[in-house]
Amino acid sequence: MKNRIISLILILVLTVSAFSGCGSKQVVKNPTSKQERKPQLVVAMNPILAYEEGNNKIAFNDIKNAMSADQKAATLTSLSDDTDWLWAYKTGEDWKKRGIYGLEKWRNGGYISTDKLSAYSFMNDGTVSIMPYTTKAAKLTTYQGEKPTAAGILLSVSGKEEEALCLQITESGTIGIPSGKITAIKSVGGVKTGFLAEDGTNRSAVIKFIVNTREVWSGEFCNSTAGDGTAVTELEYPDIPDIEVNEGDLFFITMKLDAQLNEDDDQQSEDETDTDDEDNDTSGNKNEPISLMNGYDSRFRIVYPTDSTVTQKQIFTKLRKHMVDVFEADVLFDNDTLAENEYELLIGLTNRKESAKAYKELTSYRANNGADFIIRMDGKKLIIAANTDYSLKLAVDYFMANYCKTDKDSIPANLKYVSRPKLANIIIGDTNIAAYTIRTEKYPSIMTVKAAESLVEYVVKKTGYNLKIEKDTVTTSNEILIGLTTRSGISGDTFKASSLDFLTGKRGHTYNNEDYNIFVDGSKLFVEAGSDYAASHAVSKLITQLDKVAVFDKNTVLSGSYNKGEYTLLNDYAYTWGDEFYSSSGTTMSKKNWKVMEKGYTEDEGCWYAKNDPYYLASKASLEDDDPNNDFGGPWVQASNPNYVQEGTIKNLGTNSVIRDNMLVQISKKEVNGYSGNIICTDGRMEFRYGILEARIMASTSNGNAACFWTRTKDGGSVVNEIDIYENFGEDKLRPNLHTWADTHTDHGKMISLRETCVPAAGETFSDTFHHLALEWTPEFINMYLDGEIYLSQEITSDVWYAFEETTYVIFNNTAPSATYAAGRAPGNWLAGGNVAPNEAAKLFDTNGDGKVNIEDFYEEQLIDYIRLYQINSRQYSLKAKK
Repeated sequence: MKNRIISLILILVLTVSAFSGCGSKQVVKNPTSKQERKPQLVVAMNPILAYEEGNNKIAFNDIKNAMSADQKAATLTSLSDDTDWLWAYKTGEDWKKRGIYGLEKWRNGGYISTDKLSAYSFMNDGTVSIMPYTTKAAKLTTYQGEKPTAAGILLSVSGKEEEALCLQITESGTIGIPSGKITAIKSVGGVKTGFLAEDGTNRSAVIKFIVNTREVWSGEFCNSTAGDGTAVTELEYPDIPDIEVNEGDLFFITMKLDAQLNEDDDQQSEDETDTDDEDNDTSGNKNEPISLMNGYDSRFRIVYPTDSTVTQKQIFTKLRKHMVDVFEADVLFDNDTLAENEYELLIGLTNRKESAKAYKELTSYRANNGADFIIRMDGKKLIIAANTDYSLKLAVDYFMANYCKTDKDSIPANLKYVSRPKLANIIIGDTNIAAYTIRTEKYPSIMTVKAAESLVEYVVKKTGYNLKIEKDTVTTSNEILIGLTTRSGISGDTFKASSLDFLTGKRGHTYNNEDYNIFVDGSKLFVEAGSDYAASHAVSKLITQLDKVAVFDKNTVLSGSYNKGEYTLLNDYAYTWGDEFYSSSGTTMSKKNWKVMEKGYTEDEGCWYAKNDPYYLASKASLEDDDPNNDFGGPWVQASNPNYVQEGTIKNLGTNSVIRDNMLVQISKKEVNGYSGNIICTDGRMEFRYGILEARIMASTSNGNAACFWTRTKDGGSVVNEIDIYENFGEDKLRPNLHTWADTHTDHGKMISLRETCVPAAGETFSDTFHHLALEWTPEFINMYLDGEIYLSQEITSDVWYAFEETTYVIFNNTAPSATYAAGRAPGNWLAGGNVAPNEAAKLFDTNGDGKVNIEDFYEEQLIDYIRLYQINSRQYSLKAKK
């Protein structure tokens, strides 16, 4: 429905400038001339729209909940994405939507802000706004002693345009508007508004209720001069029942002002102060120190939230490692499910009451709190509170540099350090960037996700707002689209099942992998790119542009391309090696990059089956009867274990890989003597240490096939590492792992901090959908990602992991299971062992369409769209590749 609304309410693109974030008690911007101030009307009301099915739309509830969500998350998306309310103004006969400029302290026409009251502003000067109120908290005064409704919304309007709060109707039928009142407000939180001042000039404002273009009620405020001696400062409206509406209609509460500029005294604050928001240390009396050490041990145990993200845990681990190095002693490190300790360093929003108190203070002070942090003592709890990963890093770095330099350091007992940096806004089109959601394709590359994260961090640093990153599964009002998405006119099926080479974007440009274009179209900022690395390069250019001019409007376009090998991608990465598998290069894989895996992989034992296995018995019977047309399975030979038989052999054939439709196709199939498959590697062609290795794969995980994407150290050294980015073990699942070989083999599976088995989304299989699988390998940690979401993470700095300092090469497998690998989940088990229903088994194995369920039809393909390696320019990172 919101797509329809966007077509009804056009987006106005304004020329705007950035303005400072507000967080002080009262910030006064002194106008340089009388003309800079504005007449401003402020009214209090509690509008309710009642649908015939009993559903009510209450503006106070919706806007209060949206504001609370935005303050907690440091965003501006909740009003537009989670409610049906918006702000509009009239130009000619059309209504146009106003973008959100901020969630800041309420401001009058003289640019004086209130102490604590926050409002959504819709102009860059903050004088057009909406906020929920209660009369007690808002300290409202009226012109003639009227009493506004106890709770409602405060609408503030300035300027000459007709302004409106607008509701998008979500149900067809009838609506009713219960009776109520609209009260003109003289002052808000001690700050005067002054619109209806008795200064001898005519002052009036018309209020209307409109459905689409049909007026259903109107009233007029005025001072005594405009009202023939009688001032009207409160309006009452009656019950308005049975208004016929259709889904997608618009209900407006409009305001049109007619007044001269107020005198200075009419827009002054009763208690003007100007508070600077520099970082401040309020530790006060330093004579009550609490030492960080208790004898030879750390006094404080680090406690972190159970639901912390991997990124947050890495920040916490950095703090603990620093403390261990400084103290030369162990530091206890636990999540908040353990029993409370006397002295605790609480980092993040733990379940301790002291954390909750600090976070309430942090998030309630200002909405754009993403760059703020608090470090303080509360009793015997040392608290580090920060609302974003960016500010959490800042807080930890500040703590380590100022309070934890040596084992002799102490903490003031009344420490309270608060960091609230001065901020500015960034405008996209006509809307604060904080109202935008960053969106990637549904199955994104980790490089695209990291580009989005870099943009988020930049925006937090500059504005204090924390943008959300979401996948292309829904559409929201304001979006920053990184890479090509369905909003560029590309079908969802393309991202699911096709190569992503040479796609055409929103404005008809067909992209090579290196190309990018950045532009505004309506309420969308498109960062289109021909590849994930071009998207990373594009976002770096976008950040550079926003750093110069904090506005990106419809007239701004950035275009260019990335040169492979240059360290100009975000986080100082470069594309250093890869294979795009272009069909233009022929139908066979590049011998410069790949070879068929040889030693130990040329021929392998076929899968073992127990001698009472249903598949083995059925196959054996078919081979021994007198009907050769009924034969299937085999050939059967005695396995080395006397209790098992072996189904022939598995041959690794180079001919089972081909280039097709700009993809590498690996084939696994049934053969007369068992099975054939394809295992290829970069051994002797490319070896690397550290970097981001990513492939876009439609994995071969159906019907008991066994496929893998992994890396391994070249044989011959003293230690070997193996990094299994995925193995499926005959199931439609992806399992990661880490192994090392030195004197003995070590399976590190149970030691790994985070290790999850991935299952496909509902309605999908890994064998019918392309996914990005990535390894991020640094000297400090190994992470693995599925479509940008982490599923394995392990710190590798201790001696246990020393083998992961060795270089590795890349391997792709697509074969039937061998010997005992994937026991019980081999193709024959799927056919006869009940893993799938009989009718589904028929579909799976009757690939030639003859109506017979036959293992001879077994044929599975793994599709690889591309593989890419990104590295930073460091001596620790290495690459040896054929030119």
